[in-house]
Order: sequence, then C-alpha cells, then structure tokens
Amino acid sequence: MAGSSRSYLNPELVTALQQGRTFEEWLNGRIPGIDYARISGDQAVRSTTQALTKEKGRGVRHQHEGNQEVAGEHGIAIVRFYEDNNITAADPDITRPSFLEMTKALLHRKVPEGFPVQAIVAQEHERVWRLPEDYIRFRRAVITADDGVFIERGKVYDISSTGGHIVGLVNSGVSEGEVSKTKERIKRNISRRAQDGTTPGGRRRFGYLAQDPLKGRKVNEKLCPEESPWAIRMKEWAMAGAAWKTIAIHLREKGIKGASGADWSGETVRQYLTNATNYGYRQIRGKLVVDKDGKPIVGKWETIGTPDEWRYICNLSKQRGAKTGSRLTNGGGKNPGPPEGRARKYLFSGFLRCGNIPIDVVCNTKIGGTRRPTKSDPDMHEYVCTEIGCGGVARSGKEVDAHLEALVVAALEARYKAVPKKVDSWDGAELLASILEKKKSLSSKWMEGDISDETFYDLLPDLDDKIKGLEQDREEHAVAVAESNAFNGWDRSRWYGNPKKGIPPMDLTQKRMAIAKIIRAVIIAPLPEGRSRRAPFDPNLLKVIPRR
Repeated sequence: MAGSSRSYLNPELVTALQQGRTFEEWLNGRIPGIDYARISGDQAVRSTTQALTKEKGRGVRHQHEGNQEVAGEHGIAIVRFYEDNNITAADPDITRPSFLEMTKALLHRKVPEGFPVQAIVAQEHERVWRLPEDYIRFRRAVITADDGVFIERGKVYDISSTGGHIVGLVNSGVSEGEVSKTKERIKRNISRRAQDGTTPGGRRRFGYLAQDPLKGRKVNEKLCPEESPWAIRMKEWAMAGAAWKTIAIHLREKGIKGASGADWSGETVRQYLTNATNYGYRQIRGKLVVDKDGKPIVGKWETIGTPDEWRYICNLSKQRGAKTGSRLTNGGGKNPGPPEGRARKYLFSGFLRCGNIPIDVVCNTKIGGTRRPTKSDPDMHEYVCTEIGCGGVARSGKEVDAHLEALVVAALEARYKAVPKKVDSWDGAELLASILEKKKSLSSKWMEGDISDETFYDLLPDLDDKIKGLEQDREEHAVAVAESNAFNGWDRSRWYGNPKKGIPPMDLTQKRMAIAKIIRAVIIAPLPEGRSRRAPFDPNLLKVIPRR
C-alpha cells in the first residue's frame, strides 16, 4: 500500500492562539523549531493480517513523542510536525512530500503560516536522509542562515562546519552503499536458494502451510490439507477452459478466501495459477532459474501441479491478452498515480463509479471503458462495471463522454476564465541577494589581497553551497507557480482547439488533467426497474461529485 504524508501545526500552539495569546507569548523565549518523523514500513498498512492488530502510524507517533522530549531538553518549541509514513528514503524515484515541505520551511526559516523556525529535531539522521542528494538538500536548508540547528539522537549534529559536512557526506554515502549492498545480498541469497532448489520463502501462499520451527517445516514447503484441494481444483478449472473471473466466482460462492483473507478476483486467480513456484519451478524477475546446462531447476517442495501444466496455463494467459504468461515475482512496480495522470483510451475511465447496490452497500467500483464495435459504429465503446457479483451498470461511452465533457468545459470556463494569472513572489529573493553580495565582497577582498588564498577557498564553498540551494528552490518555486497558473484565463478553445488562432485541441492526458480540476468522481446509477437498456440516455442517472 502507498505511503502517506502530512504536516500540521503543534496543537498546543493552535490552542494558545485560539485563547488569544500571541506566538511570542507561546514561544516564551524558546527556540522555534520543527519535528520530522519517517518510517519505511508501517506494518499496519502492509497486510490485512497485521492491520487487525497494529495501529496505523504508530511508528511515526512514537518518533514525534521522543522528538518532543528531546526538543524540551534543548529549549526548542516544536512549531510544526512533519511526517512521511510508510515511505522509504532509499529510493531516489520515490518522493517524500513532507521531507520536501520540511526542507523548504527550513530554507526560508518559516512555516506556511508565517511563524519563524530555525531548528529541526529528528530521531536520527537516517530518518531524514539516506541518499546523498537528500543530504545536500537538507544541509543547504539548515545552513542557509547561521542560526540553523539540527538535533538528532538527542544531541546537536554539527552539519555546518567543514568537518561536520564531511561526516554528513560519509553518512549519506555509507547509507546509500549499505542500501545497495543489502539489495545485492538479497539478490544473491535468492539466487543461491533457487539454485539449491530450496523453498522460496516469503509470505505464506494459498494452499501451503506456514512455517513451523518445532517441526522443522519451512514456509510454503508442505501443502495445506484444507486449502490445497481448492488450489488443485482451481488449476483443473483453468485447464478445462474456465475464465479467471468464473473461477473467482466459484471460490467466492464456496467462501474460499486467499492467504491474506481477501476474496479472490479474476486477476488474483490468474496471478496464482501462473506462478511457477506452485509447480516446482522458480522465477526471478520473469526468468526461470536454470542449472549450468540451461535446464530448469525443480524445487524440493510439494506442488499443486506439474511444470507442463504450468506451461499450459501460462499459454492460456497469453492467449487471453496478458503481456506475460507467467506471474513476475521478485520485483514489482511503482504505485500508480491518480486517474487523471494516466493516459487511457477513454476519457472518463477511472473517474466513474458503479452506483449499483448488489447486496446492502453501494458497489462503488471504478469503471473503465470497453470497446463495443458495431457495423454502424465501429468506434462504439461502453463504460461497464466488471466487479464480480455486481455487473450492475453499463452506459454508452459516447453519450456519457458528451454529457460530462460539456459539464467540464462549462465549469472550467466559469471557474478560470476571469481569473488572472497569479504573481507569487519567491520568499528567498532577499536572502539570495545578501549571500550573492557576501560572495562578491569576499572575491573583492581576495583580489585586493586583504584575505589570503587559504581563507578565500575556505569560505567560498560554503557560500556557493548556500547559493545553489536557494537557486534550486527558486526554480522549484517557478515550476509550482506555472502549474498553479495552468488554467487561469481558460476558455473552451483550449479544449476543442482553434485552427484560426493556431491553437491545437488538448490531448487525452491534458483533458484528463483538466477533468480532475472539476470532477472527483461520477456515480452511475443502475437503470430503474422496468426500463429497457435501449431507452434514451438519461443524464439524471449520473451523479457528479465535484472537486471543490
């Protein structure tokens, strides 16, 4: 599950302000600071089983509690809390929103509400950075003004001096190196175990028994007497030609759930039945593990079928449109972004929700488009709910698109046409100008011989580092302003295009980004009882949930 980020003012400060006290009165001579907490893996959101017994966000809460105690010992008042929960700091492709917000607050020495800050408290530096680029961004934010303070492990971390900077660089380098080494060790261990034919390990799979150290049994080594007959039956159904969804329906009807306790879907059935491990083979990133002669290594654990049966089912998967016949193990993808950020074939896919009530609650499944060509209309498509056990709504894609498109265009024009472009000044301009002036003065004194070469080259890198940090922040600010002004002054010619003015129409991705400005979701209600599917399109059966 994807991580979460948030930041918030200290509740004690909020209460004081509500009582009429000033910020200075609440501060009472203490150093204003911020608190950052991060945890890579929140067990409460990583599995259904763990979620039943663990409190979500407990790890970051404990860090905040410890940071507040340390802050009190150093005379620091926490003005604002920042946290990134269930987000790693070891992957450069993963953004930590609160980390970026926190470094911006430090750089400008104020939180979004305008209250000053100069200190930061964290449990340990590894919570703040693991990669060199994050360390550099953080250090620049702390040292841009001379009053910056960083507290970690209960002590002041000397991050501004040359010696402290070297330690920080070493720490970030070691952290990155350790992350890489750990990943390599895991890969080597997986490969060695695969070559030995030992059990793959990992989480317990459906059809297999859990680990039992007392009996010397490893996880996924022995078949489960209760579940394995159903696993074998799933395989047999598939080989007889049953669709993945049909198999899932059979399992649901019998009350058979997966290893995590969740109901089966067509996709989870496909993934399970195409997993080579269930048939005695091992795959690492989609490739079979083979011996020195190139022959697949057969594992030493019990299986639900033979390798030949696995190949047959994988071939079925390919025939049914899967990009790869087998399930890719040992390496997943990134969390997908919001629907508006992913270009699809149909305009409102992902925004639509099923409003059918199959049992006693609304289905609410996201609805996508499906091609339904006819002789008279080869481009015809429908929006259809595909949730197992529902199948409650289906609507003409062109009619839904035309109706909602008109609403979106009118709403965009009403909301943004008269809105002028914002001019949001950058807060760091004055500070950057003062540091540039210091550098100019330093260079002049060096050129005139007032300071030695040694002194000049000792002071110059620090000034250059501060300048780079502020210039980076200025560029990021400019991008943010441009994005916020993307729709100001908007009119419908942007949507449809205007050939006379040389304005091209928006492409699919641009239109979906625009839709997301207006619509949060659209609930499609089922047809009233007795109404034919051939009845005229009824826009009243679409309930638009606007984005405020």
